[in-house]
Amino acid sequence: MNFVLVITSGPYGDSRLKLALDLSVSILKAGHHLKIFLYSDGVYNALKTISPASDEFNPQSIFSELARRSKIYFCESAGLRRGVDKSCTSKDFTCSGLGELSDMIKNADRVISL
Repeated sequence: MNFVLVITSGPYGDSRLKLALDLSVSILKAGHHLKIFLYSDGVYNALKTISPASDEFNPQSIFSELARRSKIYFCESAGLRRGVDKSCTSKDFTCSGLGELSDMIKNADRVISL
């Protein structure tokens, strides 16, 4: 199956990101295809400057693992409104737009937004 996961929450502040990342790992372990799209405050997850303490949840390490097996996009427009552009994002994330998201949704078997 083809899954699209739209993440709208930032790296810290609530539990939706952790749930989304756990779900992503499970989807890939089950042998499904996955594309991730960061939108709204979710674009903050693409920042390469995120540097949590060693004993804190580190979303960047999980995104890096996911990027080896799936494609991860961040919305350019949502990013620009929040000061996040290609120059300050990790290499694991691809700058994209809502047209790309629309195509992903059209070709997906399941779409999940968290």
